[in-house]
Amino acid sequence: MNPSTWRTVLYLGTLVLVAAGGCFLAWQCLSKSREPGSLIFKWIISAGLLGLPFLIFPHVPRSWILVVWILPATAIGMMWVPSIGAMLASLITGSMDGGDVPMDAQAFYSVAETKRRNGHPQEAVALVRKELEKFPADFAGVMLLASILAEDLKDLPGAQLALERWMEGPAVTPQGKVSALTALADWHLQCAQDPEAARLALERIGKEFPNTPFSHQAAQRLAHLPTVEHLMAAGKPTLVNLRPGEKDLGLRQGYAGPVAPSPDLDALAEEYVKQLEKYPADVATREKLAVLYAEHFHRLDLAVDQLEQLIAFPNETPRHVVGWLNLLADLQIRVGKDLAGAEATLRRVIEEFPNSALAEPAIARLASLQGEMKGSHIAPLKTMGRYEKNLGLKKAKG
Repeated sequence: MNPSTWRTVLYLGTLVLVAAGGCFLAWQCLSKSREPGSLIFKWIISAGLLGLPFLIFPHVPRSWILVVWILPATAIGMMWVPSIGAMLASLITGSMDGGDVPMDAQAFYSVAETKRRNGHPQEAVALVRKELEKFPADFAGVMLLASILAEDLKDLPGAQLALERWMEGPAVTPQGKVSALTALADWHLQCAQDPEAARLALERIGKEFPNTPFSHQAAQRLAHLPTVEHLMAAGKPTLVNLRPGEKDLGLRQGYAGPVAPSPDLDALAEEYVKQLEKYPADVATREKLAVLYAEHFHRLDLAVDQLEQLIAFPNETPRHVVGWLNLLADLQIRVGKDLAGAEATLRRVIEEFPNSALAEPAIARLASLQGEMKGSHIAPLKTMGRYEKNLGLKKAKG
């Protein structure tokens, strides 16, 4: 192949590449333009103005080409100045507002929520369902639909069906499933007054997410589920039977006023123990039992046992663990008068949570333990009941 042929091939190849690149750029500009018709019109006018000098002055010398093009170039510049200015400005603002990057498509429920607030739940349901047709995996929409059905339309089976369909779908997440089951438990209690159905929903969390914070939280709810009688009574006014008061109390010598009856501490402790037999993971009751053992029965050993079970409980938050360690230090100071033991307890906080905000109060408290001990007060000793040997040492199950 001779050199002239090579030059021709190279010229044609370059021309094709330039044309292809120009077409690609033109397509990109058209696809991003808000007014593609106006853009095409500007291209046609610009091409015409660029070729106009050759039509008017076909034999103009090359040295005069720039002079002939001054007027068309000025017109083209004036036509494209707004577009060029907008492009340059977008280079600056694009780094701050994202530029022309399209937003991800998402569902909008503001109109449906407004309809719901204005007392039109049926219309709200229709609007939510319309959005869910476009975004069937949107958990926020499914929860909104279920809440309208359960709370506004009193259609708890419909709400449960909506949530069950989402939980069986590909978009389900552990957090979403736990939220859905927790909401179902709440609606069974509030709307249907059905503690048994609520119990099944919470137990399902424990079965599907064992040994997790989810199951631990569900266990706390299970330990304090109200009974049907309690739910029924919650909506009724409480009647208090008042006994006739004593006459002429103000005339009695040395009368100091009414005396509140002393609580039955034995019965209270036994109630706590029975609750823990049934729900060993009930942290609130175990904490109350520990305080009762220490402050009223002066059995610091039993209180320490209960608190150590709480501290060792899996899936507990650091904040709760530190709270129980501080409570243990309180009891060691006020009940046991054990300064060394309280110091060791506070050092456990510092060792287990070093360089954290949780350790800072423990460091500060170490310096004030002597003052705490001097100001502490021990309540009168109470005798424990017969259940101490068996139930007082009941262990929590992890």
